[in-house]
Amino acid sequence: MTDRSATTTSNSRRCISRRALGAAVAVLGMAAAITLPTGVYAADEQTLVVNSDRSGAGQKAAMNKIAADFEAKNPGVKVTINYSDVESYKTSIRNFLVTNPPDVAFWFTGARMKTFTKRNLFDDMSGFFAENNLTNVMKPWLPAVSEGDKQYMMPTNFTTWGFFYNKQVFEKVGVAPPATWDELMAAAAKIKASGVTPFTIGTRDLWANALWFDYLDMRMNGLDFHMQLMDGKASYTDPRVKAVFAKWGEPIGKGYFLDNASSYGWQEAIPFLAQGKAAMYLLGPYVLTSLPAEAHGNIGFFPFPVIDPSVPKAEEISVNGVTIPSGAKNKPLARSFLAFLAQPDNLKAFALGGAVLPARTDVDITGDAFAQSQMALAKNAQGSAQFYDRDTDPEMAQVGMKGFQEFLANPKRSDTVLERLEAARQRIFK
Repeated sequence: MTDRSATTTSNSRRCISRRALGAAVAVLGMAAAITLPTGVYAADEQTLVVNSDRSGAGQKAAMNKIAADFEAKNPGVKVTINYSDVESYKTSIRNFLVTNPPDVAFWFTGARMKTFTKRNLFDDMSGFFAENNLTNVMKPWLPAVSEGDKQYMMPTNFTTWGFFYNKQVFEKVGVAPPATWDELMAAAAKIKASGVTPFTIGTRDLWANALWFDYLDMRMNGLDFHMQLMDGKASYTDPRVKAVFAKWGEPIGKGYFLDNASSYGWQEAIPFLAQGKAAMYLLGPYVLTSLPAEAHGNIGFFPFPVIDPSVPKAEEISVNGVTIPSGAKNKPLARSFLAFLAQPDNLKAFALGGAVLPARTDVDITGDAFAQSQMALAKNAQGSAQFYDRDTDPEMAQVGMKGFQEFLANPKRSDTVLERLEAARQRIFK
């Protein structure tokens, strides 16, 4: 999820291109195998420590099985996995990378990765991909784990984003998944009139609200301008950004969002959707992984609607990964474990356990309808960004997301918020 710091030097270094994703999809369904050394570690080198923020039931179960299978192939090896919820992990990783680094650590890519690579806290993994025949099958996602010509993480999965909706609410009110902004606003008006909140959201964690800004900016102003803004090369007081806030202010002013959104974490806002008290949530597949399986059948999905048909339809596509900290005690064992994790069946199980997509081009996902729909969304994207706080400087991201939270609570403060963001941009990107 993206909480998703210097930015990359070009759009191509942090955007998954349509061509690359098309190539990835074109070869889905083929299987590949990696031969790993087994039983080669001495008795005093057997403990592998993994810190993970992938604590959802599906991914946790998948990772536990992968660890058990790795132990079985390497007699004497013990894999210890420390799970943490993602919000706590964002704080703890800043400490454990310095004070007590594990052998393997999961984290976000892009600007979030660079927060730590600038401090030399992630190992250089550049040779890992060629050594394990992963360069080609992971090629579309390597820019997200690269800084210059070096790679510092192994991509594990990528996440798509959009509107999850309550099918029963839509059917009762008589609306269909909208394809345009005007249709979305018309649907929201009917839903509001029926006594249901159109949009649930929890902004206490800040990041979820940034998704609205990203999509509105990309749909109205295009990907190139959006990335200029992320790079600090465009102004937050630019009329184009003010237009984004004006468009965003329309549903806010009409009371279409959950009241007191800042009092809820992103996950705490999901029950409103599941219970039919709210109709839609602009978020990622964490909506599904946060709900019991029996609730999934009532949850549908549609992409963020078109606002200006002349603007190419870019999507938000976030890449997650795993790294070997510079201070890891068992780096050879860690590399073997990551190579094992990267095997097609393992990466597929791990990714689909979290309702996300595996970062390999040769994994067969034909048996998962939701995964296929998300792959199609990525394939058809006319360019992509990762996420606000993965694409811009981390300090700028924090100021920006606090501003978005304030704007949702009081849209009349739009000019004040944008002026504050612009002052921060000038200071941070000077």
